[in-house]
Amino acid sequence: MDRLSPEQLNPSIYVGLRLSSLQAGAKEAHYLHSLKLSYQQSLLSNDNSDSEAKPSMGQLALYLLALRANCEFVRGRKGDSLVSQLKRFLEDEKGAIGHNHQGHPHTSYYQYGLGILALCVHQKRVHDSVVGKLLYAVEHKQHLQQGHLPVDTLAMAGLAFSCLKLSNLNRNLRNRSTVALGRVQEKILKAQTPEGHFGNVYSTPLALQLLMASLRPTVELGTACLKAKAALLASLQHKAFQNPLMISQLLPILNQKSYVDLISPDCEAPRVLLEPATETPSQTQVPEFIHVTLKVSSTFLSYRHSVSVPVSSSLEDVLKKAQEHSRFTYGTQASLSGPYLTSVMGNKAGEREFWQLLRAPDTPLLQGIADYRPRDGETIELRLVGW
Repeated sequence: MDRLSPEQLNPSIYVGLRLSSLQAGAKEAHYLHSLKLSYQQSLLSNDNSDSEAKPSMGQLALYLLALRANCEFVRGRKGDSLVSQLKRFLEDEKGAIGHNHQGHPHTSYYQYGLGILALCVHQKRVHDSVVGKLLYAVEHKQHLQQGHLPVDTLAMAGLAFSCLKLSNLNRNLRNRSTVALGRVQEKILKAQTPEGHFGNVYSTPLALQLLMASLRPTVELGTACLKAKAALLASLQHKAFQNPLMISQLLPILNQKSYVDLISPDCEAPRVLLEPATETPSQTQVPEFIHVTLKVSSTFLSYRHSVSVPVSSSLEDVLKKAQEHSRFTYGTQASLSGPYLTSVMGNKAGEREFWQLLRAPDTPLLQGIADYRPRDGETIELRLVGW
């Protein structure tokens, strides 16, 4: 098998597959081998000149989850180095939040919770003060709300608290963690939409992971979970899930699993071998085209241009076409969930800013530029906003 490039490697995919009822045979083992080569080489390299290529806190945390999904504990010099690196990330984030909790993580509270969870499933304890920052954030919703209830962030925090309780780590915070976990579940249940989603369709899988792992199931909780599962199945029929990261969070739910199960994963459980997808050849047809208007509005500039692209093109295709045929320019940065906009028309998003994607007149897009498929006649606005 060919060696996979770093751009093709996503630890979350491996975790989701291992917690599902499916398996990919030799390809699965090859994928893990490629993950190990890529992450260990980049993290353990002494070359600091290529620091941008090193995994982020979230990527490192997911890599540790992937190792645990294969029933491995981090051990030895290499393992200790990985754990120390993740603990340093968390300490840096703790410092950014500050003693008075008025600051913010360099990354996000989502990645902060993910880091604690990853260390927890490997039975690695972090300092009480690190967990305390996440507890405070949950207890004071202004630190997490940012204009809307971030269900995925709450769910990740809840999964971390659940792991700490089950693993009997950070015992001094046990009572506080129990109360915070109850608050997280309450907030997620209140965020359920009439359709059944918790927050939105893409935050629902992680929310379900948390709720299904609840140590105190209730009738209300069971009813809400059933409604959410039905909504997810309907979304699957409408092909809402195309992003690998989102799919990887969904797969455990379909197998009644959650990331908390990585405390003691069942690596002997039978799983069905995935069959390669087959496509029936279609007759060559002249592609149909749609027209999409691209709009940029900020205090620095104004831009509006109509672009013609083939049907089923992504928003990223629209941006590329606009860049080819007009004065439009943009920049992106790679992430595990796909590329995201970092600059538009030479204007780079600053600290605590981002380029928001909206469908006119004012509907935020739930998908990124690589996943969203505009329809004919739509106007897509790129707006620089703070958070």
